[in-house]
Amino acid sequence: MERLRERDLYGPVRDYLESLGYEVKGEVKACDVTALRDGELLVVELKTGFTLELIYQAVDRQRVADGVYVAVPLPRRGYMAPRIRDMQSLCRRLELGLIFVGFTSGGIPQVDVAVHPKEASAPRRDKKRRLAVIREHAGRTGSANGGVSRQKILTLYKEQSLQAARLLREHGPLRAEEVRRLGGPENSAGILSRNVMGWFERSPAPEGRRYLYAVSGKGLEALEEYGHLLL
Repeated sequence: MERLRERDLYGPVRDYLESLGYEVKGEVKACDVTALRDGELLVVELKTGFTLELIYQAVDRQRVADGVYVAVPLPRRGYMAPRIRDMQSLCRRLELGLIFVGFTSGGIPQVDVAVHPKEASAPRRDKKRRLAVIREHAGRTGSANGGVSRQKILTLYKEQSLQAARLLREHGPLRAEEVRRLGGPENSAGILSRNVMGWFERSPAPEGRRYLYAVSGKGLEALEEYGHLLL
């Protein structure tokens, strides 16, 4: 098989975690993978090699998560490969989990959890960051970002803005409350009125007390660029 990319690791890791009952999202607040189940937060950092940078990232994620894994491709020689034991030993010492992702000759992914992270025994040090990760995870509607390092990333705010823009493109000018009733985000009024990214245009409604919003040229361009990432 050709050299794996991070996006090749994401799908198998996601499927494994979902099989355990976790809700999984990709690229949440700089975390490659977040998984939530009954208030428990797991983070998985993906890399195509077992590097010092990967370890730095994983240790940092321990400040917000109940458990942190690193996931890398299984070496060609499998568990006979050099340094495998060293990798496992280091992860155990740092209380990190270790996931190997391999592929059969037919391209079927296989996930092997070589080390499970030690369960957190003390409160995490950065409750604010933890809450921000959980809120972003919960607010996202899908897993479109998985494994898209250095490519287009949807933040929660951008996703909500795209949802509003898509409704305006489909239905024409609308009031903010109409966008929300049609399935737009709960904070549609704030998104439309602030118009942070310039995706909307507004004009006085016929009664003169509220505004009608329409999608702008920049909004249409954004839908072309990012729309395929929406559910």
